[in-house]
Amino acid sequence: MERFELLAEIVGIERDTINIAGVEYPYQFVKGKLLKIGYSHIQYVLECLNRTKNKIHNIRAYYISALYNAPETIDAYYQAEVNYDMY
Repeated sequence: MERFELLAEIVGIERDTINIAGVEYPYQFVKGKLLKIGYSHIQYVLECLNRTKNKIHNIRAYYISALYNAPETIDAYYQAEVNYDMY
């Protein structure tokens, strides 16, 4: 549930820019990408989080970055999983 609240906070509080992984992006650009996030993207981010062995120091920043990048990385991730399983 906290991921939905985080998405709502980011999309709902208008500002000039949003910092994602140390890069400033225009608010409207980020908002547009985050509004396209679906259940499968959130499931993918949670699956990646469960596989992470490294300590995450700022979980909020991790979620924001992961959710922002999810639409561009989800297909490659699952294709790599299929390739691994088929090998």
